[in-house]
Amino acid sequence: MLHSDIAALIKQTDSFPPLPRTVLRVLKITGDPESSAHELMQAILPDQSICAAILKIVNSAFFGHPRKVCSIEQAVVVLGFLEIRNIILAQAVFSSFHKFRKTNKQDIDALWQHSLTCALTAKIIATRTTGYAPSQLFIAGLIHDIGKLTLLIAFPKYYNPQPEIVGPLSHNMTEEEEKFGINHCKAGMLQLNRWLFPEELCVATGYHHNPAALPDNAGFPLIVQMADIISHCVTGTETMTGRQILDLINELSPESPLLWRRYNFDWQQENIEEWLNALQTELADGTLINMFNN
Repeated sequence: MLHSDIAALIKQTDSFPPLPRTVLRVLKITGDPESSAHELMQAILPDQSICAAILKIVNSAFFGHPRKVCSIEQAVVVLGFLEIRNIILAQAVFSSFHKFRKTNKQDIDALWQHSLTCALTAKIIATRTTGYAPSQLFIAGLIHDIGKLTLLIAFPKYYNPQPEIVGPLSHNMTEEEEKFGINHCKAGMLQLNRWLFPEELCVATGYHHNPAALPDNAGFPLIVQMADIISHCVTGTETMTGRQILDLINELSPESPLLWRRYNFDWQQENIEEWLNALQTELADGTLINMFNN
């Protein structure tokens, strides 16, 4: 197949089903500042599977509410529009991954586990970074490599979606473009745009390997890039230390710390160590991982 044909195929692929009608309605309602809580509830209530997912997640350790949330009405009031939207998007992404699990279990499972680890790490970083919603960065981390799933579905015999062994800073995006006519970042952003995902999530996916290419608003891609690096460094045979991770970044991408400071991310070795410890605790607990895997 010619590279030009491959690029056109990726842009036009219908391998992914459209988002469920309920998800599309929720995206429209939560994106409209004039919408009401009543409109959001009316969009959600007819879909019992989404209602069940919301109540399951809202009552998990992820949110840690002291009192059990028993209804969608209560969930909307307690969490607000943004959190409800993020829960529904997480469930939609989960369904997309698991839809294709039967035909390629090993690759899909590896990609899913890396995506969940990246999501947890992005949430942890956001929690300790002023001004960023942890649940929003959780979704950004969860979907950052969805372009790999797109490429795998389009080219099952030729594309290897396994996570990069030494981390995203060394990932050769040019190699993907030469072989398939598009890289997984661009493929993922195309898919998310087709799904009408919020712009900040599309940008985080499209630029998580190259945040410096954005003239502004690179906060999300920077956090996802760091979360991606850390998630690779904890899933190998030996977990790297914060010092080793920082040295790796300085060696392979010396411009990154300069970009961090531009966005007031004065990340140091001790910050990375703190994130690593928090991530190990989350992974050992397994609550959130199991919630999405079951």
